[in-house]
Amino acid sequence: MIRNDDQEKLFQLEKKNLRYLNLFRLFAGLFFFMLLNNQWAANFYPASEFHPASDELVEIYLIVSIAIMIITYISQQNMVIKISKLTLFVDLAVLIFLAYATNGFSQGIAVLPVLAIGSAAILYRKPIYILLAPTSATILLWLLPVVIDFSNQEAVNDSSKLLHALGYYLIALLGIRQSISYTSTLQMYRSQRKTISGLENMNQVIIEKLTNGVIVYQNDHVILHANESAKKLLAMDDIIFFPEAIEAYIKSGKDGAVYNSPNGLDLYLRKASVTEEKNFGVLFIEDSSFLKKAAQQLNLASLGKLSSSIAHEIRNPLAAISTAAELLCESPDLKDQDKQISEIIVNQTRRANHIIEDILEMSKRRTAKPQTLLIAALLSHTKQQLIDEGLAESKQIQIIAPKEATIEFDPDHFKQVLWNLASNAIKHGADNEVQIIVRGQTIDFRNSGAAFDENKLNNLFEPFFTTHNRGTGLGLHICRQLCHDNHAELNYYHINGFHVFRLEYNLM
Repeated sequence: MIRNDDQEKLFQLEKKNLRYLNLFRLFAGLFFFMLLNNQWAANFYPASEFHPASDELVEIYLIVSIAIMIITYISQQNMVIKISKLTLFVDLAVLIFLAYATNGFSQGIAVLPVLAIGSAAILYRKPIYILLAPTSATILLWLLPVVIDFSNQEAVNDSSKLLHALGYYLIALLGIRQSISYTSTLQMYRSQRKTISGLENMNQVIIEKLTNGVIVYQNDHVILHANESAKKLLAMDDIIFFPEAIEAYIKSGKDGAVYNSPNGLDLYLRKASVTEEKNFGVLFIEDSSFLKKAAQQLNLASLGKLSSSIAHEIRNPLAAISTAAELLCESPDLKDQDKQISEIIVNQTRRANHIIEDILEMSKRRTAKPQTLLIAALLSHTKQQLIDEGLAESKQIQIIAPKEATIEFDPDHFKQVLWNLASNAIKHGADNEVQIIVRGQTIDFRNSGAAFDENKLNNLFEPFFTTHNRGTGLGLHICRQLCHDNHAELNYYHINGFHVFRLEYNLM
């Protein structure tokens, strides 16, 4: 059977206690053997009137003591405990017999059973079983003179027996108290150990689940442990030593540094000071793109608050400028060149108003309230809106969708996503056409065109990034955020000469 560290410690402690008990038994056997067979010992203890069976009993008891001492070292723990529990009552019977047989009550030998009774607390632990030892000893005190003839030995009165019996019970009660204290301490230790073990396991799970990399290393920069995120960020499956750039940072006194990993990620490195364990260090690794996104979200939130507070102040003069420019365009006395300038003013004020509306929409985005929606019906509605707005003709919009296909999405959010993606596809497509295909749990918005360069791919969903001279750069960013709020994802692909914006939905 495999034992853990705690079990091994308890095993060693119990084994030591059993050896002390067996050593006491051996010394007791040797004492009585010398008392009966050594003239020098007899000078201190006159043994002229000992019971005839004493010699034979002491020899057997000594042999048994030596045998049990040997068994303690060669047998398994469970077997030793069983033998010791049985021998404990043999000790009581032998010691009380020898107390009568050697006139031991007057010489103090009748006190020796208290050592065996005290040992019961070590072997049994439970109070009811510990009390068996003094009870057995008390019974033997009164029963042995009835069964065995001790008429040639000194007479022992009842008060002496009672006094010794009380002493036996007193020792047993002290043993019970120590046993209870030991048991409660042991339970508390096991409970605390279990709690600590649980916390260690929890910490290990938390570290492994962190999106940030965590590396524990020694002062010689040998890595002791790295979580899965650290391995992925550093693009290293088996990490033993740090790359040279990271090791140089650790040796420096800097608070943080940026490291470019082999997989092209810009990583932010940060050391943690560990004062209690000076031989170890902890390195935290973060993908700096998360920091950029966090800063971006903060900027957008600030922009939203600012724009909502000044929206009306901007819209009012824009409306006045737009109205005045439209009136100028309608004036029959206006020259053609002035009309062109007026039309430019009208178009630019409309564009400015559109930018304000997009920013306000982004800043006031409400919590999604998903409902079960028929996709084909809403796509048809969006197509008709585009036609009514004059952005496309019917033949420019092709819809392939099962009539029964449904999506869990906020209705207003879904309409906005469909409008933005469809209108963008028409505006930016090489042939100003869009094909919308619903398949499985995806909706593809396809339009023809050459593949984007790397700069456009990396910034496609970033706010205020646009490839159109009249765009605000917020449409795709808002669409992705709305999809995220409704347990969906919006991604871009270029497949066989077509731009494909794919909406994957019901991702729960």
